[in-house]
Amino acid sequence: MMHDTRCRIDTRSKTRDIFIRHPVSCIVYFVSLFLFLPNPAYSEVIFYDAIALKNETVMLEARTKGKIFSRGGEVVEFLVGGESIGKVLSGGDGFAFKEFIAQKIGLYKIEAVAGKDKDKGTLLSLEKGAGIVFIDVEGSLHILSSKGPPEDSKKVIRAISRRFHVVYLQTFVVGVKAMKKWLKENGFVEAPVLSWKGGDVFQEISKKGLKIKLIIGRPDVIESAKEFKQRAFSFIEVEGAEEVKDWEEIGKKLGVMIK
Repeated sequence: MMHDTRCRIDTRSKTRDIFIRHPVSCIVYFVSLFLFLPNPAYSEVIFYDAIALKNETVMLEARTKGKIFSRGGEVVEFLVGGESIGKVLSGGDGFAFKEFIAQKIGLYKIEAVAGKDKDKGTLLSLEKGAGIVFIDVEGSLHILSSKGPPEDSKKVIRAISRRFHVVYLQTFVVGVKAMKKWLKENGFVEAPVLSWKGGDVFQEISKKGLKIKLIIGRPDVIESAKEFKQRAFSFIEVEGAEEVKDWEEIGKKLGVMIK
């Protein structure tokens, strides 16, 4: 929920003035504080998927938090393929990091455990020069719609994954953990879910020596990577992308076999 930051003023006179000019906004803010304060008994751990280069060190990342705010000082254990690679203490911001070196190409299953809480994710290990197909989940898979995923989307993405490395993008509304759950429940092929971060993810990928093969998604996501001159598909007309009507058309344009 977004709150009007103008309500957060210390002096009484300014607070009274703000309340008079923005009564509804301020009421919503204070009510939300009362209703959504963290439950001391509530906690969770979130593992953030990652992409690494083979035989190079990568920092596995997890976060411990309460209902809203981070919870620092928690012991977090990282497991790769079911085997522990060590425990670390989360910092004051709730983040915990653990070094890992991927010695083979492919998808690693990672688990972060903090007390009774745990979260699962993936690490995609690649060699320099490998190409990645990025799929903007909110912008192409109708995750916010009650109708479910678009027809043929699961089949086409699975077919794409047989030829290219697939990575899902988390952009605005849906959180990483919720997005992973939705993708799994709807039968999509397993692949890392990375935060778009306004396009920073593409810069990070490029610095690793990896290539952006294709982007499927909204215009703003596609435009944020235009400097890399990658191929793109959009369901809305946008400069620098091929407009498509559905996922079946994407499959045909890519020449992938849908089973």
